[in-house]
Amino acid sequence: MPQVEAKESKVLISVIIPVYNVRTFLPELFENLKGQNLTHTEVLFIDDGSADGSSEELDRLAKGTDFIVIHQENSGVAAARNHALDIAHGEYLCFIDPDDRISINYLQVLKQVAHDNHPDLIITDWRKVVNGVQQPLYLAPIDFPQFPTTQLVLTEILSSGQIIGSLWAKLFSAKLFQDNRFPIQRTSSDYASVLSAICKAHHICYAPGIFYAYTADRATSLQNNQKPQDIRDSAQVHEKTAQLIRKEYPALANLLRIDLLNSAQQACIHICRSRAIKSDERKALFRRYRKPIMHDLIYLMKRSGSLKYKMIMLCIAVGYYPTYFMLHISAAKQR
Repeated sequence: MPQVEAKESKVLISVIIPVYNVRTFLPELFENLKGQNLTHTEVLFIDDGSADGSSEELDRLAKGTDFIVIHQENSGVAAARNHALDIAHGEYLCFIDPDDRISINYLQVLKQVAHDNHPDLIITDWRKVVNGVQQPLYLAPIDFPQFPTTQLVLTEILSSGQIIGSLWAKLFSAKLFQDNRFPIQRTSSDYASVLSAICKAHHICYAPGIFYAYTADRATSLQNNQKPQDIRDSAQVHEKTAQLIRKEYPALANLLRIDLLNSAQQACIHICRSRAIKSDERKALFRRYRKPIMHDLIYLMKRSGSLKYKMIMLCIAVGYYPTYFMLHISAAKQR
């Protein structure tokens, strides 16, 4: 854990948390937040018309705190985040999903790094949580540089998976979201906006010793219940982002091939896992997103990458049923 100086940071962070039907996760989330140093910090909960008692639970838990709870009609997570952007006062923005957690002193270290360096963007370490078990950290083992270039951060997002093109595990200068709102769609609504914000960031810091814990296996999460339109929206976001990067960072154009193939991989995985796609639709939709992987399979097998990654790509290339059974066997082993 990095040493935090005794002086108080004057940087104001707005913590933005969209909430929809996650009532059972809220008590632990509130305890997690109350354990942080919240000086010069506002915490904004945007309840997106929850129907499972989350609205009432939020009001109950927020009583006696300075946390701000806003209720809106159900409009989707993108609309909830956009609402928060409109009312947030922070010089910096920190995004947390309600089923995830942050490590001790997470916000304090972010404030100190922001105070000392005045960056546009801070990257933090992160880890997945599967069945309540924390998985290994991603950035710390590779000795990530303290002051990475924008191009390096984009390279990691596009090629390695060490940094994810998500809102979490980052602290953004609020100016990066001026005229940069989240598109109103159910899935991947953050990816294009995050990549756009990173492209505009000139000064980036990596804050070691703290981490964001991402819950990867919530059965009711949107990621496990995608509809055909959600699959299409996610793919289109990656195509739109590819256009942006070709324009702003042409040297990274070769990596976009991998990003688009990984997008096709994720589409195939979500099709196999989704409870919201009819069985007779799955195979046709799967074949559509399988095509680029089949076309580039030799390229994927020859390039560097983990055996697990290559096996997933190989299963997708072979067909729907091998992929479906591989994913379900893998999930059963993790239980």
